[in-house]
Amino acid sequence: RGDVKGVMNINEMPALKTSLQEVTVNKETTTYIVDIIRETRKHSGIMVGAGPRATQALIASSRTYAALRGRDFVTPDDIRDVVHSILSHRIILKPEFEIEGLNVSEVITQILQKVAVPR
Repeated sequence: RGDVKGVMNINEMPALKTSLQEVTVNKETTTYIVDIIRETRKHSGIMVGAGPRATQALIASSRTYAALRGRDFVTPDDIRDVVHSILSHRIILKPEFEIEGLNVSEVITQILQKVAVPR
């Protein structure tokens, strides 16, 4: 039988959540996230773009991703690595673009290619 072993207990969760808040997201990185989200509302193939909760989710996921990699700051690569998972279910394409075979992942990739990456 394949028992699953816990890696932490429920009492450790608040401390973990607090520690993730200490992972730095600098101004340029925050602007990058906002620009990506904003672009989802401008893209010609998108009927419904991402909103404020998507921004919050992208920041939180990027922080978690950075922490899992042993860093206390978020990089643009962290954002790019999690953005598809965060935005894929928050974007609704226009039917005519879906009929032509465009998918959400391709649109997110287009957006990433358009938005300037901070240095």
